[in-house]
Amino acid sequence: SLVTITFSEAVSGFTNADLTIANGTLSAVSSSDGGITWTATFTPTASITDTTNLITLDNTGVADLVGNAGSGTTDSNNYAVDTVRPTATIVVADTALRIGETSLVTITFSEAVSGFTNADLTIANGTLSAVSSSDGGITWTATFTPSASINDTTNLITLDNTGIADLAGNAGSGTTDSNNYAIDTVRPTATIVLADTTLAAGETSLVTITFSEAVSGFTNADLTIANGTLTAVSSSDGGITWTATFTPTVGVSDPSNVITLNNTGVADLAGNTG
Repeated sequence: SLVTITFSEAVSGFTNADLTIANGTLSAVSSSDGGITWTATFTPTASITDTTNLITLDNTGVADLVGNAGSGTTDSNNYAVDTVRPTATIVVADTALRIGETSLVTITFSEAVSGFTNADLTIANGTLSAVSSSDGGITWTATFTPSASINDTTNLITLDNTGIADLAGNAGSGTTDSNNYAIDTVRPTATIVLADTTLAAGETSLVTITFSEAVSGFTNADLTIANGTLTAVSSSDGGITWTATFTPTVGVSDPSNVITLNNTGVADLAGNTG
């Protein structure tokens, strides 16, 4: 800012040493009219928020052209300084999202900001409803919806701080990441294999049901068995591979038989049903 010091008459001996500068620096004072009007440029200190600031002149350090020194001090008009850039935190409320779920996202700034829109955000593996604030621009919320058919444990929402500014016009700098959130919106699938596909009287067959990922809730009640019975399914690898023994019904001759799984009865560890 331009600073102008105007004396009642021409003075000599006036330098920056006669001035006390609050929260900033001043370039060297100079006069182009013989010593009555002096000017300089004020530069505020970085990272300061202060609404009450003055430049104070010690009048005893200056004298008019016949040698009369000033007395006391003179204060400038007040000036406010805000050189603090806004910062932000981003919190995704639900950090483990599955099919059908959404999450509240809260972006909280260190002070009220303007110019903030979804265009300032990069969203990993999902979409965000329009951000909005109900407290004047400090706290903003939106709803995150994960993309379909995604299995990714590492995801962030990233804010480009340079797109926002506080009410004094200070733009943010750099980027801010949210907390991490995991997404699993992939439904489990399965394959069913009978080891022996031509069964005679007295024979049995190993049946292997292999899921695309570990599942829970899987029992024989989820299976329809054609022309035979199945021992209880069990898994020894945490729920991915399940085995049982098929025993054909006596007195049956049928070349076309299948075991059918109702996928809706099983769910992966995130809770997604087949």
